[in-house]
Amino acid sequence: MYKISVISYCRWQDVMGYKCKTDYWYQQVEFMNKQIIFIAILACICSIGNAQWQQLAGYSANGNASSMVVINDTMIVSSTGNVYDMTPGLFTSTNHGVTWSAKNTNLGTGASPLITDGGYLYAGTWGQGVYLSTDKGNTWIEKNNGLPSSFPVLDLIIHNTGFYACGTGGIFHSTDNATTWEDISLAGTVQAASVIVAGDTIISGFVSQTVAGVYKSDDDGAFWTLIDPSSGLTDTRIRKFALDYSRIFAASDGDLGTGNVYVSTDNGISWTAGNGLDDQGHNYPHKFIAYNKTIFLATANGVYKSNDYGLNWMNTGCMNAMSLAIIGDTLFAGTGYHGIWKRRLSEMVESIEDIKENRGWVGYPNPASDKITIRFKKYPSVENPMVSIYNIQGKLLFQQPLKKDITELDVSGLEGGVYLLKLTSNKITEVTRFVLE
Repeated sequence: MYKISVISYCRWQDVMGYKCKTDYWYQQVEFMNKQIIFIAILACICSIGNAQWQQLAGYSANGNASSMVVINDTMIVSSTGNVYDMTPGLFTSTNHGVTWSAKNTNLGTGASPLITDGGYLYAGTWGQGVYLSTDKGNTWIEKNNGLPSSFPVLDLIIHNTGFYACGTGGIFHSTDNATTWEDISLAGTVQAASVIVAGDTIISGFVSQTVAGVYKSDDDGAFWTLIDPSSGLTDTRIRKFALDYSRIFAASDGDLGTGNVYVSTDNGISWTAGNGLDDQGHNYPHKFIAYNKTIFLATANGVYKSNDYGLNWMNTGCMNAMSLAIIGDTLFAGTGYHGIWKRRLSEMVESIEDIKENRGWVGYPNPASDKITIRFKKYPSVENPMVSIYNIQGKLLFQQPLKKDITELDVSGLEGGVYLLKLTSNKITEVTRFVLE
């Protein structure tokens, strides 16, 4: 008689010209005391009529892409290389990943995370602190005044209140474009793994000699308060935070925690755990990115999406995803030693509506190139309307008063990417996203 056992392990391959997620199924058949192992490759989530994730042929198929950003349509990727055909360093592409150029950064094997501020590129490194590049990674300037010696950076963010860098040694704040840094850590901190700033509230995960926990501060780090597990945030090790509108997302460390995501709508006072990230077993979240009303999360088990602000998650494929970036209607996913993949956002999100029926105003076109028009549909008695534009990290870039009928905004000075458009007045506070091409 036959005895068949099936074990799944996810990989990738090219099927009929389409790059997609595949599952390697190991089928072990025992027959007459002799084992014959058959390996069958079953291509899934892929069809000729709906090609989904596609691998970038110009980037090493075995390459690592631990961090990825976009400056003026230039993709910049940090890689630790591989043993086959790729050395560690930075790689850039000006044609959406078709071809790549290597950059000799002298930043070691850990130029990650990467973040941008205008046309400037900042890199957190593993053991060399923070560096700035004003020419998309060609040359670098050390920005370590006030940071510990050989500082390994685990998280680096930009907010209206400045820069924040986390790592072994604590959390540090800079109010002068990373020129100087001040230690704002919780007393006794050995490591600060991640940080987010929402309004006047800083939230960070701290590890001391004896305990680990998530803390918040409303006075720029002068005093920290523990976020108790009774708030709903039951994981004490948070690998990555993200902010979208007024929601804070916290991704648990996959090694030391559950690998789940928690969401707060009240600046960290209470939290709700998400569902679905464990559909393929224990998970390891890495990177959030938002587009329209959809939140994406790169994880070891694939790129997940949520259409309800992080409460429920669905796997879209692309195993071992570590980094995410968006150019136009394309989502790029960098993986650990499986290269870089791409997929059209229109396959994964609802259609982008320029006009929401429940809004009292219209912002168009979306995507835009150099101008955005704001037109009121209702609110005839609105007073002192103001429009603000923020980057996806929440930094205020632009603000001006609005007319009560039609106002035209010049956005030609902004780089291509995803932005937040916020309208406030005596009657309303509403936020939407728009894309600059």
